[in-house]
Amino acid sequence: METNPNSGRKLFFGLFIFPLLITVGMAVLLCGAVLLTTERETPETLIAAIKSGSPGKRWQKAFELSNELNRSKNSLRSQSLLSEMAYILRDGDHYDTKTRSYMAVALAHFRGDKGAVDALRTALRDTNDEIKLYALWSLGQLGARSASAEIIPFLNSEDSNLKEMSAYVLGALGDTSAVPGLLALLREPSANIRWNAALSLARLGDGSGASVLMEMLDRRALAQLGISGQQAEEMMINATKGLALIRNEESIRILKGLAQDDESLKVRQAAMNALQYRETQEA
Repeated sequence: METNPNSGRKLFFGLFIFPLLITVGMAVLLCGAVLLTTERETPETLIAAIKSGSPGKRWQKAFELSNELNRSKNSLRSQSLLSEMAYILRDGDHYDTKTRSYMAVALAHFRGDKGAVDALRTALRDTNDEIKLYALWSLGQLGARSASAEIIPFLNSEDSNLKEMSAYVLGALGDTSAVPGLLALLREPSANIRWNAALSLARLGDGSGASVLMEMLDRRALAQLGISGQQAEEMMINATKGLALIRNEESIRILKGLAQDDESLKVRQAAMNALQYRETQEA
């Protein structure tokens, strides 16, 4: 019985894949205000506080807003709220980079809303690279395939963070027009960029990055790059997921070896899952 490879890839990555080593400071941005202890407010009161607050306090309220939207139901995500957030994101003259970055992150909660996508697409033309970075991330979270044509040029960016993020996002969006640009990134000096490009190519059904994915399964090579422990484990798990989506005989041999002998139970299980998935697709 023949299976639909596109639906298979969507199912596999919908269940298992997540961004790999996006070294752009996302954790710093999202965790920088963890120690803030404030009384819970509504999105509307937080927007008002951002607009009227002192420059040094605005980003804290923006952080709270992003968290509140993450907890809230869809009913709280009104068009008026979205419009206010989009305005703050655009207004680089009156709002600092961190506040605007939180607005870009918060817009990722408006899934299915064209207004959020349009605001983030506009942000891709901002003069500030950090704003562009978080706009890219949020467009990936929204699954905004309509923005692919505007994201593809970032694969040639001089900023390595933008290049790395766009490589990940384009794979998540599933637009095969990104394949030529991703292929070029397989020769990048930066391992993070190569790895994200290879994973995205696998998501798009292109096996050209198989050798790069297999590099991610070499513990010794990873250790030489200063990667070990849990970080190496997560990388190897992601690599097995990518290899499951492409036809490559050498990778099958490597996956079988990992499934039997790897020191990590999680990696062994991931390799077994990949082999099982590959067998199902070939059935």
